[in-house]
This record gives sequence, structure tokens and C-alpha cells, in this order.
Amino acid sequence: MTTTLPSPPPPTIDPSKPNIQTWPSLGLTLITNFITPAEESTLISAFHTSSGHPPQASAKKRLSQHFGHHFDYTTFGASSSVYTPVPAHIAALLPRLPLREGVDVAPDQFTLQYYPPGAGIPPHVDTHSMFGEALYSLSFGSGVPMVFRKAGRNEARKMRLPKRSLGGSTVSEVGKGVVDGDDEEEAREEWELMLPARSLLVMTGPSRYGWTHGIKGRKTDVVGGEQVVRGGRYSITMRSVRRGEEIGCACAYPGVCDARIREEEERKGEL
Repeated sequence: MTTTLPSPPPPTIDPSKPNIQTWPSLGLTLITNFITPAEESTLISAFHTSSGHPPQASAKKRLSQHFGHHFDYTTFGASSSVYTPVPAHIAALLPRLPLREGVDVAPDQFTLQYYPPGAGIPPHVDTHSMFGEALYSLSFGSGVPMVFRKAGRNEARKMRLPKRSLGGSTVSEVGKGVVDGDDEEEAREEWELMLPARSLLVMTGPSRYGWTHGIKGRKTDVVGGEQVVRGGRYSITMRSVRRGEEIGCACAYPGVCDARIREEEERKGEL
């Protein structure tokens, strides 16, 4: 039997824009029907038929494709040398993104994924220092519930594992820093948000920096009180890449901030 987590807190909805739900205290926005069914079909077809840049299979049977600066799975940032031009059908989405004037920069790194039915995403916090604050995730194909959980000791510990390469350096010591002063792992807030097909999720502020997001791997989901079979899901994660002096972060979540951990390690090395 499929088990579900609590729903998120009630969203704020502008009556003039009923398809936009916001959670201001979390910096989270969900826009339903962000693309049309025709655009969805175009995106799916292009993903599987793009000549010269076919999607790559991973060990978890997902298919991945990158445009702009390719995502680098060793640094969790973006490659400075591998670049694929952004196709017109993706570039056409950019003018519609809800960029905050004077704050957000239009994305220039795009990771497309296909998740077969039942596939999930491990809970994680996207790298702080190497990308701009706003993180955009477009879902199409099948809808899916995304799990949000306030980051705590466990996430802070994972950030310091050798696999997590902070801009090229390697950190192995488990350090201090409980996220947001949270000592009780089991008491941390956690809930599921349904991401319908053709919806856009925007993460900024706390939801971007201090909460993990992931998708439970399972064959069925409970939607509107009914159990439904999960289909194949596609997503486009859109990020803006930081370079040179732009790299860094001054967020309020040092336990899961790669920039703050790197600074801490550098201070230790000077002692």
C-alpha cells in the first residue's frame, strides 16, 4: 500500500492567477499548466529524437541530457569546457519564467531527465555556491509528488563526505553545524507536494538552501485520495551558472552550504 506524507502548509493564491500557488515563508512557487499539451509533446519528442545529442542512460535507468553548460557530477556545479547550444524549443520557455527583477538571472544550464515509472530521486540540496538562487524544475509526462524535508544533521554530514567535492576540494571530516539549530532529527518538518504534469516548480530562499527535495521511488501515488499508477516522468532543471568571483553563498544554512564548509576547511588549514 502506498503511504503518503502530510500535505504542505496551505498556499497563498492570488484570485487573478489561480494556477499559481506560493509559500512565501519557504520561497516556494508552483505554477500549474506552465506549458501546453502541444509543447509537452514537442519536448518529449525532441528528447528522444534529438540528432547529435542523444540522452545518456545512467546506472539507475534514467536518461539524461544537458544543454548550455553541462552539469558536472564530480563538482555538483557546471562544466567550464563542455557546452551544448540550447535548442529553440527550450529557449522559448525562458521569457515565461518568473524572474525577480534585479535578483534572478536567466538560466543558462539545463538538465533534462527521463524517469521510468517507479524511479525516484534521492533527497538532496542543490549546490549553493555554483548556481544562482532560483532553481526551476519543469515536470511533464507524468505528475509526481515531491518530498520536502527541513535539512538537519544527516544532510550536514553528507555534505562533508569525500564524494561531495566542493568546487574542486575534497572534505572528509564530519563537521559541526546543525541546520537552523535543529537537534531533533525525527521532529523535522516533512511533507509531499504534488507536481502535476506541465507544472513549473520554483525554489528560492529556504526551500532552495535549507530543505532537501526528492521523489520516493514507487509504482503508485495517492492523488486526490485515489491510488494512481505512476507513469514515466520528464523534467527540465534550469539553473544560472556562477563563475569566478560570483561563486559563493551567504545563506542562513551553513550546515548544508558548500561555500561555508569550504571556508571553514580553509580556516582549519591555516591553523
